[in-house]
Amino acid sequence: MAGAIAQQTAQNLRAALDEVLRSSPEVPSTALAAFGRLVEVLEANADAVVFAADATVSTQEAAALLGVSRMTIVRLVDRGELTAEGGAVHRRISTSELARYQAESSRRRRSAIAELADDINEDTPPDRVIETR
Repeated sequence: MAGAIAQQTAQNLRAALDEVLRSSPEVPSTALAAFGRLVEVLEANADAVVFAADATVSTQEAAALLGVSRMTIVRLVDRGELTAEGGAVHRRISTSELARYQAESSRRRRSAIAELADDINEDTPPDRVIETR
């Protein structure tokens, strides 16, 4: 799968990082490692998006990032599952809050799949209905 940046661009960025490391000993190795990881993520994932730690997005932008409708985001905010700043008209959601929600959703999905898998064994008839809720 093609990433957000081409392989040649990633190689050029890695070379530039190596040059900075050799010529600027004052740059912390942790910063260079973070930039290296960023290049890896951008090279491997076409869907990678990078935001500042304190960035906020609109409900429409949040919906696009999570792959849901804007109304789903509004409902999540209204139910308290997502925290937003601002009023009912111009809500802003921090990108860290979106990451938290996405991680929690993934955890819940994995847990539900594991429970479902535990309910199925060799003795389960193929036509047995398994309740999921």
